[in-house]
Amino acid sequence: MSAKDPYDLIFDSDALRAELRFAGTRCAQDNLLRDYRTGSMHFVRSGRAQLLMQGGRCLDIAEPTLVFFPRGCPHWVRAVDDAGFDLVCAFTSFGEAFERAVALALPEVMVIPLAKLQAIAGLLDVLFAEASSQAPGSRQVADRLCEVVLAYVTRHALQAGQCERGALAGASDPKIALALRAIHERYAAALDLDALAGAAGMSRTRFVERFRALVGTSPHQYLTRYRIGIAQQLLSRRVPVKAVAQRVGFASASAFVRRFKEVVGVPPAAWAE
Repeated sequence: MSAKDPYDLIFDSDALRAELRFAGTRCAQDNLLRDYRTGSMHFVRSGRAQLLMQGGRCLDIAEPTLVFFPRGCPHWVRAVDDAGFDLVCAFTSFGEAFERAVALALPEVMVIPLAKLQAIAGLLDVLFAEASSQAPGSRQVADRLCEVVLAYVTRHALQAGQCERGALAGASDPKIALALRAIHERYAAALDLDALAGAAGMSRTRFVERFRALVGTSPHQYLTRYRIGIAQQLLSRRVPVKAVAQRVGFASASAFVRRFKEVVGVPPAAWAE
């Protein structure tokens, strides 16, 4: 994590990856729930569609729109009439440093009308052309263009306050950056306030004040939520609850289940279903 420019996390060559998976027309029969294990980007270019998620949540899409899921999430985008809709879809993933410092704070889903992305309208035109092309290398070019769109949309989310910008703000402070690095790299260890203040080279009182001012939460709360975020990644990969508890630094499975429920609202086993 760079203390000079935290946005290096977004534009690092290993930070963002995308792979084009589909380009074409979806019809009314394509109404299957997909349990996506990675992030995904759906560009609804024309036609009418519905986005459906767990819990019965439904969103009508009546204009060209980008639907971005930063993390794996069961959902489907379906046609609402026989005319179907034109879709370009890509799977997305993040490098480890970006995942820990930024991606976990992004909202579950971002829905952005393409009209609000005029700054990259030309880029989107090229992306859609390459996605539909049969020319040699078109798929690889489309993948790289998707990654540029992914970087732009992520920066937009951060600047628009659609996610917690605490890690980025903290990374711009040389001392707090050291504490964040300790959390991101050693979250499974027995990190307490003394250890984190020591990593930052600050007194406990000054460290807590500075950390809260920049990150927006206490060091303990940030560490807990960070561990839970990593736990959600592991649970989505079907890692057993007991193993997850050990891998994210909890002394026992029961302590992990209790804290997970406090943060997420449901027990880990229920969340993973």
